[in-house]
Parts: sequence; C-alpha cells; structure tokens
Amino acid sequence: MSRLCARRIADLGRDQSGNVLVEAALVFPILVGLLLGVSEFSEAFTASRRVAAAAHTAADLVARSASVTAADLNGIKAMVDETVKPFPATDLGVVITSVVTDKDNVATVAWSEALGTGVSAYGTGAAINVPAGLTFPKGSLILAETKYLFKSTLSTLIAGSVPLQAKAYQVPRYSSQVVKK
Repeated sequence: MSRLCARRIADLGRDQSGNVLVEAALVFPILVGLLLGVSEFSEAFTASRRVAAAAHTAADLVARSASVTAADLNGIKAMVDETVKPFPATDLGVVITSVVTDKDNVATVAWSEALGTGVSAYGTGAAINVPAGLTFPKGSLILAETKYLFKSTLSTLIAGSVPLQAKAYQVPRYSSQVVKK
C-alpha cells in the first residue's frame, strides 16, 4: 500500500493536465485589469475632448455676434451643454470673457459672464493674461473657458472626480468687439 501511495504522489509531480487552468487563473486578473484601465482611459480621453469642444463652441458662437445679452449667453450655455453629452452637464462651468487691448497691446476684461457650476467671472477692467501673438493693439477677442468634474465609474471608487478644463480664443467676426447689453 505504501508503494502505491508513493507512486501516486510521484505521478502528481509529473501530471500536467491542470497547467492551463493554473496559467489562466494567473493571467486572467491581469487581463481584466488591462481591460478596465483601457476603458477608463478612453472614457476620460473622450470627456477631455468634449470639454475642449465645449470651449471652442462657446467662443465661436459668441464671436459670431456683434452684441450679446444675458439671455443669449444662457442659450449658448444650453448649446454648450449638448456638446458634453453623453456625460452629465450638471458639472460643467463656462466662463465667457470679452478681452480688449489698448494701444500698447495690454489686455483687459471688457465683460465676463460665468455660467454653470464651479466657475466665476472676471472683474470688468481687470488685467488678463493672453498667450503672446493672439492680440494686436486696439483689438479684442473672445475667451471661453470650460471646467468640468469628470466622474468615471472606477475613478469614483479609486480617486474621486477628475477636474478637466479647456480654453478657446476667437476674434469677433462681424464687429471689432462683441458688446454685452
């Protein structure tokens, strides 16, 4: 009987019938982790692109007008909200600012409007930094800034929400400056 037990124990060491199952058990968690990581990254990348598109849309829509009212800006915010879908627009904030420059090309705020959550408008007459080469003396441009708190499925469990933001600049098309009435 002891020889039979010793032989069976020796045969177990040479048996390879469960190798595939053991290898699958070791590799499967790694593959699931990669799948979830790629999914989260692609969702965050899509959200980032939509936030940038929202900024460009807001700047473009305002730059197409000679003047805007608060109602116009609220309508533009509603259109901008559509650009971030299928992500919820409740966490999207938009700041639309008219920037003017003097004869020395110093940029100041002509008017600014904050729409949505987590954003605040610039003060009228405040100095504002604009990248070099975008302005010219006695000119104007529209600056649209978007801020969004991205909440993906897994990042909420791991890191919480991720802040995304974008800026877009547009020169007024039909007038020298977009006026807010």
